[in-house]
Order: sequence, then structure tokens, then C-alpha cells
Amino acid sequence: MNIKKINLKKENGATGLDIATGALVFILFTTVILTLYVQIYKQSALIKIHQDAMTYVIKICEDIDLKEYGEIEDLNDYKNSIISQIGLPEDRYTLSLSQEKYIDTYPDAKDLVKKIKISLVYNFAGQDKEIIVNKIKVKE
Repeated sequence: MNIKKINLKKENGATGLDIATGALVFILFTTVILTLYVQIYKQSALIKIHQDAMTYVIKICEDIDLKEYGEIEDLNDYKNSIISQIGLPEDRYTLSLSQEKYIDTYPDAKDLVKKIKISLVYNFAGQDKEIIVNKIKVKE
């Protein structure tokens, strides 16, 4: 029996095209994975900072509820005391308070209701984010 050996192509290892294709696929998938990782990290950091800001706003609202109606007249003094009381880091957050009394709009009415606007500004990735909460305080 006469057996002929047919040699179609030598398989002596990876060719340059195989290596280039493998490197390209590796770079593409690595880039996609790193981009997703960075985006997930940014979102989680933003959520954490926003959560901290909301915690401070809630503490301020709770403190306003505990105060008497007449105790919160000078907002600058109240702002300084609440910043030190709740430990608000002033290098990361900017707090501003304003109030509007019902008698400012209706002078004939009694001084029973005022609206306190709480604004907390923080910076994330070069953008200013702001949380605004309006709190109603009623004289009891």
C-alpha cells in the first residue's frame, strides 16, 4: 500500500495576524471593562455624596422641628450653630438658609407661619449640585 503524505500547511505556531487579532481583542475588552468600572465608581461616589448631603438636610429639618417658632429669627446665628452642631464640613458643602413669613405677603394676618428654605450645595466632578428643601414652621 502506497500512502502519500499531503502537507497542506505547516502549523508551526501563531502567525503575526493571529497575534495582532488577539492583542486587538484584548485591548478592546480591557478598555470596555475599565470604562464601565470608572463609570460605576463615579456613580457610586455621587450617590454617597448625595446621601451624605441628604442626611445633613434631614438633620437640619429635624432641628428646626425641635426649635420654638421664635427661636429661629436670626438665620445667620442659627446657620452657624447648626453647622457646628451637625458637623457639616464647610469645605465640601455650602449651606444657605432663607425664610419667608406669611405676614410678609399678607400684612393683616397674624405671625403664625413661616417657610424656611434650606439649600445645600456641593461640588462633584466640577459640577455644582444643589438640594433645596422648604420647611414650614408653625407657631404653636
